[in-house]
Amino acid sequence: MATLIVTLSRIDATRDYDPPVAKGSGCRTETLTLPATGTLTASGETIVELLADADSWVAIGTSPDVDGTDVRKIKANVPYTFGIADGEKVKVKVAS
Repeated sequence: MATLIVTLSRIDATRDYDPPVAKGSGCRTETLTLPATGTLTASGETIVELLADADSWVAIGTSPDVDGTDVRKIKANVPYTFGIADGEKVKVKVAS
């Protein structure tokens, strides 16, 4: 079964370097078995890190729809980082 690791975190922009990096503490992580909608909802987090073990379609939003037009294709075993806002979550399915 394919999985997606979802990690919600905040950006540490307190230092003078480009680009800011995710804070290691205070992050929340879940592993989804595809297809699935995550149970984590952003609350103060500003980024979501995604790592899938299969090529996947991903939607991020308050009501994410992987069959809609606002989706992203991510490649297997490549970490991706996206912005996320309060109330948003992740939905994913294996790319066919």
